Amino acid sequence: PTMVKGPMTITGFIAYTQGWGGLYIRANKLAYDMYGQHPGLAIKNRFGVPDCPERVHWDEDLALKVGAPGAYDYGPERCSWMSQLITNWIGDDGMLHKLKSEVRRHNPEGDTVFLNGEVVRKYEENNKKYVEFSIVATNQDDELSARGYGIAELPGKS
Repeated sequence: PTMVKGPMTITGFIAYTQGWGGLYIRANKLAYDMYGQHPGLAIKNRFGVPDCPERVHWDEDLALKVGAPGAYDYGPERCSWMSQLITNWIGDDGMLHKLKSEVRRHNPEGDTVFLNGEVVRKYEENNKKYVEFSIVATNQDDELSARGYGIAELPGKS
């Protein structure tokens, strides 16, 4: 079945970052120390204060300035959606064996993403059963957002 994510919101982008941790998101002394060690990392905000480059995910003006269509999602989140799509299908006793994903475009605020998987091969190897999947994620305008490929090990009979 189709898995739907969205509509995308700034709050959703920030919530993902809170769970993941972000690469460069620091506050106060931690930010000051990081920018001191890596002076080219910070991008000045509208007040002229060095700030985090990840702001493109919640700062519309910065996102537009760097050529994005607006504040947008984090690419790794789409990889996790693909993982969820497969693990929802194989259940708690299956095992995701391999996942490859390609992020193809931004998902700006307001977009909705539809993920679909298709079994492309079933096989047995070393007495284990595997299923290969192709995964496609498109937005509400049917534009390709991401695509992927996965292999899952199916549970054996008890």
